[in-house]
Amino acid sequence: MIDSPRTLRLRTVAEPTAAAGEALVQVGAAGICGSDVHGYSGTNARRPPGTVMGHEAAGRVIAVGEGVDDALVGRLVAINPVVSCGACPRCLRGTPNICDHRRLYGCTPTLPGAFADQVAIRAQNLVPLPDDVALDRAALVEPLAVGARAAALSGAGAGDRALVIGGGPIGIAAALGAQRAGADVLVSEPDADRRALLAALGLTACAPDDATGEADAAIDCVGFEATIATAVRATPPGGRIVWVGLAHERVPVDAVALVMGERHLVGSAVYTPEDFAATAAWVATTTVPLELLVQRRTTLAELPEVFAGYSDGRITAVKTLVDLDGA
Repeated sequence: MIDSPRTLRLRTVAEPTAAAGEALVQVGAAGICGSDVHGYSGTNARRPPGTVMGHEAAGRVIAVGEGVDDALVGRLVAINPVVSCGACPRCLRGTPNICDHRRLYGCTPTLPGAFADQVAIRAQNLVPLPDDVALDRAALVEPLAVGARAAALSGAGAGDRALVIGGGPIGIAAALGAQRAGADVLVSEPDADRRALLAALGLTACAPDDATGEADAAIDCVGFEATIATAVRATPPGGRIVWVGLAHERVPVDAVALVMGERHLVGSAVYTPEDFAATAAWVATTTVPLELLVQRRTTLAELPEVFAGYSDGRITAVKTLVDLDGA
């Protein structure tokens, strides 16, 4: 649980139970997200004190509450952490990811997340996976769905050239999503080790200075002033720019280039249930070696030190998974 910026503590609490409409999940693996690290460090206020973090997770259902099919018990599931109201205009038009009242498990004190042995989750937020899917892959569905959403919003498809800026977890996910849609994808990434990882995943990567030429679509998975400027410059008049990285909460943009060139700039927020389910289905069948994204493992007891390492720059693993009892 996060108590204050740069302060995490491990607590022993009563075991959760599955209320009506919920299922109890024995967590097998949970990933550390960059947004978790930003909340921990105090870069933003998106992880209030009292929050049990962990929104990238998978595990097995061990009990269900009233109104939930017993057949769910024993199933391997990926957790979709997004909770929407179902009644606002955004929900009613099929975009619950931008719900007026959106909350996420692991991002608010009222919805404890998966940095725990067990977690109670709305059954409708669980996506069953085949039993033979590796737990590591199952825990990657959530971040991969974020990138898949951004790729879909870019409109990049067959015959298009897509530039993805940033080769971290979301950049990798966006690149894989655009590649699945048939686009010719180039990832701009300054770190040589990450470029090697991208190559191992079947993606083409280059250093930022080598990312030349126009792209029909650019996806900024970083969110600095320099990266959004690169995205604008990379696209021709009429081009499409998707902004998904949130390194900074306020970034100036070239209004003249956007207006006079009729470039399309759109934000991308998490994913819809359909995006999440489609990503889970792809994860279950793809031959892409997604397990390469997991470069570090840890335990609940070690989480405070791992978060401190990410915050200080001592840890740079693309994805760290927390291994939990019952995996």
